[in-house]
Amino acid sequence: MKRLLVLATSVQLLRVHNIATHALSTETYASQKFASNHRHRHLPTSHPAAFALNARSNNHHDSNKRGRIPLMASHHDEILDSSSSANANNASTLASTPLAFIHEPSTPKSQKLRSRLLKSLRDVSLRYSMIEPNDRIMICISGGKDSATLLHLFLHLQKKLSKINTNFELVAVHLNQVQPGYDNTSLVAWLESLKVPYRIVTEDTYSIVTEKTPEGKAYCSMCSRLRRGILYTIAHELECNKIALGHHGDDAMETLLLNMVHGGTTKGMPARYYSETRDVHMIRPLITCLEKDIAAFAKEMAFPILPCNLCGSQEDLHRGKAKLLCDAMETMNPNARKNVITAMGNIKPSHLLDENLRVACGLDGTTGSVVDDDRALLIGEKKIDTTTRKEPDGNIEASERSFEKNNGLEMHTPSSFIENLL
Repeated sequence: MKRLLVLATSVQLLRVHNIATHALSTETYASQKFASNHRHRHLPTSHPAAFALNARSNNHHDSNKRGRIPLMASHHDEILDSSSSANANNASTLASTPLAFIHEPSTPKSQKLRSRLLKSLRDVSLRYSMIEPNDRIMICISGGKDSATLLHLFLHLQKKLSKINTNFELVAVHLNQVQPGYDNTSLVAWLESLKVPYRIVTEDTYSIVTEKTPEGKAYCSMCSRLRRGILYTIAHELECNKIALGHHGDDAMETLLLNMVHGGTTKGMPARYYSETRDVHMIRPLITCLEKDIAAFAKEMAFPILPCNLCGSQEDLHRGKAKLLCDAMETMNPNARKNVITAMGNIKPSHLLDENLRVACGLDGTTGSVVDDDRALLIGEKKIDTTTRKEPDGNIEASERSFEKNNGLEMHTPSSFIENLL
């Protein structure tokens, strides 16, 4: 009897071994098959999925693309060609290591986080008319959690709006700053998996920043200016009328604190502004989102994150200290960050010390008393009197007046473009 049991056990073990061997062989074959099929699929200058944009300019027309604008092969572009030794290694790595990406929230936590972030993005987009019909928006992909989250949310919003025939175009642009150890393999694979038009731009700003920045000073300022100039140029080449940045509410709050402490000015980050010299609109759709929500969502979605060897290599930066200050605020009130972000859009000039701001808002510069009812009403310094009163003709009407009938002033009316999604 014992011999029979031993024999049966041996047969079972042999079967398990055969199954495992077959599975391993199948996986190896699948990996080789993926390598064969995808070895050249990540070339952003030629693959239609990498840059399938309708041609708008004869200067960039390529007859081989059937009227589509290719990635312009200039000194800016990183052409991932497997014929070169360095990029051949990247291609081989990408091909031999199939990457699986998450495109839709699969857990209750990730679904809740996306809903919260989407609500903030929709609210601020409506408030500042960030998304309008026929827009061509360039999404700046830094390789961090913020820009990856921004692209994900915009793609989701684009899909929703397309159902009601309200369309806008998106182009993802990533700047390779030639940092030591830079490897964009996972990022390129992610962008391809999204089937979003994208462009990889190569400019050695790393050497310039490290060489020109005085010792002990932060790299961020010069790095930001250089990157912004390059992005302006690329936006014009791609004929984008808006550039979307991934700055969030914590960035705006920290900038406000730094400007107050070091510059003596109450200045944060605008949600939207227009560059007259570059003729392009800059938008920050995540400006009211909390960084902790973005970080949690990026972790849940396993976005590919590229390390930064510039700001990430410096310690004891002032922005880091501003973060600590924000943390300290939350010991007073757990909602401190959210409240400060809200406060930046809820200003009361009568309780500040800027006389010119008071005058511009219809207040007396010295006393803060209301001088211009209409202007004071616009900024909330004077409340609307909703009590009923009797007009000369005997009709009883509310005392609220139409802004269009008072010196041409009217309250800002947000675009109705995405109202139906709120």
